[in-house]
Amino acid sequence: MNTTLTVDDPLADQEVSIVITLAASTQPRDERPALISVGLAEQLPVIKTGAFGDVLTLINEAWIAFGVRAQVDEAAAEGETVAEEQVVATANTDDEPAPTPQPSLSTPKPPAQNLSLF
Repeated sequence: MNTTLTVDDPLADQEVSIVITLAASTQPRDERPALISVGLAEQLPVIKTGAFGDVLTLINEAWIAFGVRAQVDEAAAEGETVAEEQVVATANTDDEPAPTPQPSLSTPKPPAQNLSLF
């Protein structure tokens, strides 16, 4: 039995910046320290450090970490919305005691693996 896997991309329709900072050094280029930051404007970026020769691996790790963080933030926002809706619904019933709002977090989505950076 085959099931269809659908993954919503939390980064769709967003402009994500990838900044590569290479430290000045007398070392060969591939051995020079590099700092990779991935993020959205006005948010803290995900930062990875390593050798410049490993820059593709560092970008991939930062990109995946950024996508996971975006999914967690999305799930938390959905939970807050559900909790607010439950509070509003219980405020409309005067006779019944208000139940404790329980956020309904969706199952974490796997990180997208088919992303192209270029």
